[in-house]
Amino acid sequence: MLTEGIILPILQVLGGIGLFVYGMELMSRELQQTAGARLRVLLTRLTNRRTSGVALGALLGLLIHSGPATVMTVGFTNAGLLDFFQALTVVIGANVGTTLSMQVIAFNIDRYCYLLIFAGVAAWLFGRRGATRHLGLVTVGLGMLFLGMRLISEAVAPIQSTGWFNVVLQHTNAGTASGMVTGVLLSAIFTAIIQSSGATIGILFALASAGVLTSIDQVFPFILGAHIGTCAPALVGSIGVSVSARRAAASHLVFNVFGAAAAMALYRVYAVVMPLTASSLSRQVANTHTAVQVVTALAVLPFLQPFAALVMRLLPSRDAEPERSYLDESLLDRPEMALVAALRELQRMAAIARRMFRDAMRGFLDLNPQRFIYVRKNEEVLDALKEAINGYLVAVAGRRLSRRQALMIQYLQAAAADLERIGDHVDSLASLTQEKIERDVWFTDDTVLDLIELFKKADHILALTIQSFEPSFYDAPAGLAAEILDGRNQYVQCSLDLRQKERNRILAKPGDALAGMFLHRYIMCFNKIVKHSKTIALVEKDPLFYVKEHKLDRHSERVEQPPKTPRVKTAYDEDIFHQ
Repeated sequence: MLTEGIILPILQVLGGIGLFVYGMELMSRELQQTAGARLRVLLTRLTNRRTSGVALGALLGLLIHSGPATVMTVGFTNAGLLDFFQALTVVIGANVGTTLSMQVIAFNIDRYCYLLIFAGVAAWLFGRRGATRHLGLVTVGLGMLFLGMRLISEAVAPIQSTGWFNVVLQHTNAGTASGMVTGVLLSAIFTAIIQSSGATIGILFALASAGVLTSIDQVFPFILGAHIGTCAPALVGSIGVSVSARRAAASHLVFNVFGAAAAMALYRVYAVVMPLTASSLSRQVANTHTAVQVVTALAVLPFLQPFAALVMRLLPSRDAEPERSYLDESLLDRPEMALVAALRELQRMAAIARRMFRDAMRGFLDLNPQRFIYVRKNEEVLDALKEAINGYLVAVAGRRLSRRQALMIQYLQAAAADLERIGDHVDSLASLTQEKIERDVWFTDDTVLDLIELFKKADHILALTIQSFEPSFYDAPAGLAAEILDGRNQYVQCSLDLRQKERNRILAKPGDALAGMFLHRYIMCFNKIVKHSKTIALVEKDPLFYVKEHKLDRHSERVEQPPKTPRVKTAYDEDIFHQ
């Protein structure tokens, strides 16, 4: 029976775990904010070679840990920015990189946790640059992480006296086959719940420093279980994504299960070697964590093709592979070809937006929330593609361009923003349908038919928008743009008629006001989607919106940026605020 003397230490342990997990999450999130754009660019540029892909994955794992790194990789694979083989190298590297970050945490510096929190908060409060503020929060997260470990270490002594730890450790000791399997399973479940292998390893550090864990036999199964449990976030995140992205998430699990099985078979070797690497058990935990993943990576890398084939066999699918990105870095020194690549990527982006729109409407008609999973996953794809296109166009802008090419870059960037906003409105449409289902709101058959007619007109406009991004050497975009604008005018009239019909219905016989509100919101979502298509069409009507065939192979050098000089203030700078 629990006594008050035991309850408080248990609560302290739980609080310490909470601080550790949140501190790690804060660190990962803020590091992503600081280096996210650069990491996205590196992911799409440096994963064509096996070694550079693994190295980049290791960097990602070091900065944001393997779970978030794999989730990011799955998202990029779903967007077509990486293929399955490229993603596989990143996943392997991330598993190694995350162990290196735990090597840093294994240093016994928890006595400085309060200083780290204070310094981080000070940087966050008084930092003028965004990077300084983000790094301040990273420092706060690191301090909270060490504070959590300190709380756990201080609280376990009263709990240890109850003998609970001894009971658990008797059944999870690596010395027996049953103990090994039980320890791995318990650790995997715990890690999957808290969604962080780093947190599990950190707790082992704390328990080792408190004297609860005293040998490699006791910690070994928990280390292997942490490797398996950390795959849960990526597996959950792979629901509703493309087959390549699902395989990327599955490869994370297969890699870690294979590594755990191999480590279990080689346990006697680890049991002898790891105690020789350090006298501190915490450091032995960190070294074992690293050694298992490095050995697994070295075993898998020479056989990467067969490993990829194994994952594909374990996860067969008849679904088509996602269309690969057209943003080829090798085209940057030929700006006209790079513009063609950007146009084709926008065309792919528009096709995804239309597919989202149709899925959202099918979900509305058959009341199937499963459709909305695909809508939300594709909305994330559009976000990633917008960032990728913007980064690509910035790289093109660094070349010596003609005036037409310089304007085309602006047009393409604006089109990417409009397509991303269409995705946002389709996502709002899916959320609206979910709310409608939850509130048990129903439309009459006539209203549904009218909304279907409105959808058909909006969908036709999106279909024309997809065609309009086909690279043209003549005036095809302008012709299609005129057709889009004509279709938009027809849509507007249909939208106005539907709103007037609903208004007349309410005036003639007050009915369900809630249904009227929802119908109005549906129409507004449709209107916003068509509005962004209209904006794209207006850009495409510009006489300079075309590419020149004879310039496709013309090379262009980089433009040397002039040195920055401080701007001299004038009296006008102050006068504008006194008008």
